[in-house]
Amino acid sequence: MIEYILLSLRNLSQQKTRAFLTLLGVIIGITAIVAMISIGEGMKYSLEKQLKTLGSDKILVFSTYTYGTKGKELTDEDARLIEDVVGVEISSPLVSVVAPTKFRGEEKLATIWALEPAKSRRTFAGVSGYELMQGRWLRKGDKYKIAIGYKIHDDFYDRKVNLGNTIEIRGNNFQVVGIFEKTGDADSDSAIYADIDQIREIFGMGNKVTMIIVRTKEGYDVEEVAKKIEEVLEKSHKEKDFQVFTPKQVVEQVGKALAVVQIVFGGIASVSLLVGAIGIANTMLMNVIERTREIGIMKATGATNKRIIKIFLAEAGAIGMVGGGIGIAFGYIISKIINKAADKYLGEGILVTKVSLELAVFALLFSLIVGIISGIYPAKKASELDPVVALRS
Repeated sequence: MIEYILLSLRNLSQQKTRAFLTLLGVIIGITAIVAMISIGEGMKYSLEKQLKTLGSDKILVFSTYTYGTKGKELTDEDARLIEDVVGVEISSPLVSVVAPTKFRGEEKLATIWALEPAKSRRTFAGVSGYELMQGRWLRKGDKYKIAIGYKIHDDFYDRKVNLGNTIEIRGNNFQVVGIFEKTGDADSDSAIYADIDQIREIFGMGNKVTMIIVRTKEGYDVEEVAKKIEEVLEKSHKEKDFQVFTPKQVVEQVGKALAVVQIVFGGIASVSLLVGAIGIANTMLMNVIERTREIGIMKATGATNKRIIKIFLAEAGAIGMVGGGIGIAFGYIISKIINKAADKYLGEGILVTKVSLELAVFALLFSLIVGIISGIYPAKKASELDPVVALRS
């Protein structure tokens, strides 16, 4: 087999321009496939990282209520009902709002995560990433105090925000009493943490809740506790105007959605690889025509049809594999460029791309198979040549 590969590479090196143009089609196709699929891979990796940061013992309850439909929004009462469910250690209501903020004259929209100070620390105790770099957590009774994510402290504004500094939120000045360490999660790092009652008062939200974060007791099955929470809320709401998620369910549901995205992306990119496959077939057919006499000599000196087929398939496979290898390298470079651009224009960690070893191996094997399939017809054509006719050409 090595003999066939070396022979095919020698033949390709003798037709540099044609080989390059043929390779180009494969390179573009594989580059597109790797770059496209890396976006889906990155999204999945980012999600798993966020859920790992949150912790496997958490349950998230979201409201699906929309204005004008039956049902109602989540409230503090729902959080209290959930806390009475067997297996629940603590139920922490959270309000999330995007609001105009001002720091030293610079105005920017920021995400405010408002929680009950007494519960928030217990909810996130021991959770990777929710550790203070400086200062303290919010305390019960804190007025106009906030804790901030690492990005808010570091480079969200033109100037760094430090302990004791004041950030204006909707006309109210809040003093920074805590700064969290960098979590690597864009949402957490870019959030401002405040007292839930004070934020609801400023924004006129009554007792409404955006979501409820539930921490389960040790030894209890998270999936079973989630089912009990669902039963309790269904009895209270009368309508299914909420959604209960465990980390496992989130990974499964988002994983299915991302799989569809990857298939669509891969399908679109495969169109360009199809063009490359046609290019390989065309090049190999040209080679058969140009090397008719060479094929005749090989047959006259004892080369079997099987050997002729192997030579041409090895050549087609080599084109696919070399093009695939270069395409993987370009795809990796493009994925890194996408990462840099996304971090700059969308925010750090919002869009992540990931070229895994599995993706690289898949792309390489795929390009090899495409090359071999493209070479089947030309190889068969070469093997069927009559040696007498071939020698006369």
